[in-house]
Amino acid sequence: MERERKTRFSGGKLGYLWAYITPVVWIALIVALFWVLQRTPPIHVRAEIFIATGILPYLIFRQTVTSLSRTLAASRYMRYLRPVSNNDIMLATMLLEVLHMLTSAALIFGGVTLLFGDPPPESVQGVVFSLALAWGIGCGVGRFVAAAGLLSDAFSRAVPLILRPLFWLSGIFYTATDLSKEVQDILWYSPFLHITELVRESYFLGYTSPIASVWYPIAVAAGFFLASVPLEMFATRRRIMRGRL
Repeated sequence: MERERKTRFSGGKLGYLWAYITPVVWIALIVALFWVLQRTPPIHVRAEIFIATGILPYLIFRQTVTSLSRTLAASRYMRYLRPVSNNDIMLATMLLEVLHMLTSAALIFGGVTLLFGDPPPESVQGVVFSLALAWGIGCGVGRFVAAAGLLSDAFSRAVPLILRPLFWLSGIFYTATDLSKEVQDILWYSPFLHITELVRESYFLGYTSPIASVWYPIAVAAGFFLASVPLEMFATRRRIMRGRL
């Protein structure tokens, strides 16, 4: 984990602070867009906290996937140090991301509460659990992507393009109650909308989502994670046979 932290944030004066600057900048830009367009959140809360509860789960998922997708390539020489394995390298990345998740959530939600006078979360445990679901899906998808990347470099490079549309399916700008029944039925299959709705249910007193489910994101995360295990074993065995590992 220490090696991962130092290599990822090496260079530049800000270094490790970039892990926390990035989500703050994203939130600030979208809030500024709300102001310019004179748009108000669909529920009776400030734009700052509404955007924060939407974008933080997405960023946790995206950053976890992105980190895992490149960690095996970045730490490829570590695998020559037995008994260091691919699983050890990916686990270190996952644990580093969960620490970032907890710290970022505390800084952002705490900062919004102190600066703008917004009430704290109605259920802190519910918010943390919902964010953990975003991290869990990131771990499952990221591990699958990392394993697939051992077979195809092109697949790893295509991941950012695949993740980009998910930004619009995560409920950052809207809630499920704003959508028609037909659109709700379609977006029900987006686990990220479920997670955003769960975060807002736990954060805002009185908000109840019409679609939020805990078990669907868990099933998606478990499905990707389980699928990644045989894929990683096959990819590793193939690389050994070709003399690349």
